[in-house]
Amino acid sequence: MRWLSILIILLGLFSCKKDPTRWQTDWLVPVLNDTLSLAHLYNDSTLSISNNQIDINLSRTLLDLSLSDIVKIPDTAITQQYQSNFTVNNVTPGFVFVNSVKVHELELGDIQLKKVRVQSGQIQLKVYNPLNTAVLYQIELPGVSQNGQVFIQNYTVPPGTVQNPSVATENINLSGYDIDLSGLQGLEYNQLQSKLTLKTDPNGQAVSIYNNQVFKFEASFQNLRFDYAKGYFGSALIAGQEQFTLPYLDKITSGSISLPDLSLDLQIENGFKMALRAQIEALSATNTQGQAISLTAPSIGPSMYLAPAVGTWNTLQPSTLNLHFDQNNSNIKSYLENLGAFQQVSYQLQPNPWGNTAAGHDEAFAHSHLRLKIAAQMPMALSADGLTLQDTFALNLKQDLSKTHVTGATVVLNATNAFPLACDLVLYFMKDGQILHTVIADAQLASAVMGQIDPADGLLKKKSKIQIVLPPALVADLQDLNEVAVAATFATTDPNTGLAIQQHIQANAFLALQLQLQLQTQIRP
Repeated sequence: MRWLSILIILLGLFSCKKDPTRWQTDWLVPVLNDTLSLAHLYNDSTLSISNNQIDINLSRTLLDLSLSDIVKIPDTAITQQYQSNFTVNNVTPGFVFVNSVKVHELELGDIQLKKVRVQSGQIQLKVYNPLNTAVLYQIELPGVSQNGQVFIQNYTVPPGTVQNPSVATENINLSGYDIDLSGLQGLEYNQLQSKLTLKTDPNGQAVSIYNNQVFKFEASFQNLRFDYAKGYFGSALIAGQEQFTLPYLDKITSGSISLPDLSLDLQIENGFKMALRAQIEALSATNTQGQAISLTAPSIGPSMYLAPAVGTWNTLQPSTLNLHFDQNNSNIKSYLENLGAFQQVSYQLQPNPWGNTAAGHDEAFAHSHLRLKIAAQMPMALSADGLTLQDTFALNLKQDLSKTHVTGATVVLNATNAFPLACDLVLYFMKDGQILHTVIADAQLASAVMGQIDPADGLLKKKSKIQIVLPPALVADLQDLNEVAVAATFATTDPNTGLAIQQHIQANAFLALQLQLQLQTQIRP
């Protein structure tokens, strides 16, 4: 804290005196002159101005699944090899002795892919030559192409032996490649083709090929992510729980609020060209006191269905399902008044709940998403009773009681409040989390409703002065204390009845603070 730094400097100056005389001195040290407001939050996703009042927009995206989360090809290795069934003698230089195509089945569970486009990933090619002359390898993947050019790699692999074949390895970036998985006739799925062509070195010597010599290549597909896919994306259930914390509510330690009638919307978005079943199993919130409440409504629990998205690359239109909760169809008011900082949503999403009804025409693009969003919009109007926020700060003040030291201290706070909230302050001074001293302010920071309208800006304001006297026992323990917890208890109180009433937050409301530290010190040599 800034005032602690100033205090340490003052004590350092006093400790330099050599005069053996002891005397008491009083100091009034300015510590803070600042204005707190919500202006920097206007027009973001949290606060906005409407009719000269502040509105709250508690909007969150709870779940966001992209194409790579729904359609995945695990790291896959394919192999093609050639081994002669008999010995072939006197093979002439430049002789093509292998020219064959092989089909590889990809293991993708119930997912049936016909075509994908690689956003990122690579292929590692490795070829082996056991022949005692160089061999020219041509590796072709007929279904893999970029800009209409089929994937072809050529290698000249030096001579090797059966026991120690020569090996050539290369890593190739597949970003931007299209992969056709529909097989030789274009009617299949999950099929990847490879073609291997082998030719002896045209500049080499005549050799013999024996039946114990194995010519092969390995292609390892790694970390593939797609920005386009077509086929059948399966019907595997996607179930989970999403948790999030609402800012500031996790600082509330006690008290209650009463909110105006309000509503909450839960939106499910399907950006894939496939049918979707969705189920919100539960929506619950737990406050800092451990009190939990679940949102109850007819739409929580049953299954709901979303149509496929429509359009293509540049015209894709997701289908959406909006679940609206208000005081007429749910317990939304008591749900939000519970001040649940810790929110949890349990859900189920199931692609293609009726199976492959689209005959393999599911389709997704780079901007296809499955999203779950929540939004609660309301005016910033509330009735608060004993609403207590608490936060803890580090404290570090070392002093020697046998030398110059502080014998008394009072925190003096002058405030101008334009918020309709009155506030009581309590300070808890602690050592390693254990409270040793509790100090209560001598007065309340008054609500703006107790003040007058300022003609300069039209805001209702109230000035207050608060003094927090630190008792001698606390001052004597300053060197041992390492934490201070500040508890602020708020209330929207009717000045006439003393009862909590609902108040609207003024647009451009602020809290101006001037903090001073009044010190009594004893100067010693």
